[in-house]
Amino acid sequence: MANVTQLKHLEHLEDEMLNYGVEGCKAAVSFLQELRKMLGCDDSKGFMQTKWDGAPSIICGNEPYIGQFFVGTKSVFNKEDPKICYSHTDVDTFYSGDLAEKLHVALNMFAGLDIEGVIQGDLLFTKKDVKIENVHGERLYTFRPNTITYGIPVDHEIGKRLAKAEIGVVFHTSYRGEFLETAQAVAGVNVKKFSPLPEVLVIENDTPMHKVGLNHQEEVKFDKHVSDIEKMCGDCGDFLDELVTKKGTTGDEKWHIASYLKQFFNAEIKAARTINNIDTALEGLYNFYYDKTKAMLSKLKTTNTKVAKASLVHSSLGYLENNKPKFKAMLGLYKELQTVKQMVIDKLDHLETFRTFAQTDTGYKVTAPEGYVLHKNGDMIKFVNRLEFSYINFTLAKQWR
Repeated sequence: MANVTQLKHLEHLEDEMLNYGVEGCKAAVSFLQELRKMLGCDDSKGFMQTKWDGAPSIICGNEPYIGQFFVGTKSVFNKEDPKICYSHTDVDTFYSGDLAEKLHVALNMFAGLDIEGVIQGDLLFTKKDVKIENVHGERLYTFRPNTITYGIPVDHEIGKRLAKAEIGVVFHTSYRGEFLETAQAVAGVNVKKFSPLPEVLVIENDTPMHKVGLNHQEEVKFDKHVSDIEKMCGDCGDFLDELVTKKGTTGDEKWHIASYLKQFFNAEIKAARTINNIDTALEGLYNFYYDKTKAMLSKLKTTNTKVAKASLVHSSLGYLENNKPKFKAMLGLYKELQTVKQMVIDKLDHLETFRTFAQTDTGYKVTAPEGYVLHKNGDMIKFVNRLEFSYINFTLAKQWR
């Protein structure tokens, strides 16, 4: 929800109410209202980017203070011992293995792009990662940087460019500031200003929202969802704020059920379950919390500590029991946010040129892109089909290590 200094993590639309309470909920509504303008072809200051499942995240450009070109990973932002590579010797000093190999290529190639300032992106491939495969009747160049396998037809314009490339990347963030460690992240990179370099395939990731529209029926449906969410935010607001104050990772808060809400939703996704029945979801939350804390209690050594923490668990279960209607309202709001988000994702997925697959034991399974990032007034939020991509992300071995 908030502006970021360095881009290290993005939140899901529906999680903002768990992070910031009623203010997070209002922010989600504001994002949806801005998105409505974009889908309705109205004047909007926001924009959407396609989210790529690349790895590693790479930072490069001219170091602001000394003006020398460098490459690196997010480790360039380390407060102590930043791993900034100005030379191949630096790459070998700070990195090893496949990561070092990729950074050597990046250092050689990206310097020729004439990058202004400092930018961040996701590495997609180096030449050795690319294969030619027949997938579902198409002859494709394929590469798998992380979880998703990407494919582009060999006779496509992008495929022809890929055939000549030594490295592929998608840049998404620029940085402003006099010093790297305090630089401010700004969404977007004007890749059209780069010097053309056949050896580098730079994929543009701005989502062409002008190609997306809502028919009248879809507009009415979308507006109804947003109106319902806004009302539910008002109904749940005080309780959402209360949950935020009760969660934590240390002390007594570590044992409160509020601290397990995001864990519970992630566990449901990992099990390929979505919220359909609110009563069933509430029962699932109860059981998840009970099982988690039971395992934690079993590891405690002293009787006094175990008794004290068991009392906190009992109290938290009582809190859930005494606030069932409020928990149900919260779960209903979470479900509504997921529903309208998926409505948007379904519209955007049809725009993508690259084929996307999950590699299984029986071959490639068609999957959706990782998702999208909505930008508004310097804030950003991600739209991801968590039941599909996050399930794959949780359950399939990653290519990148």
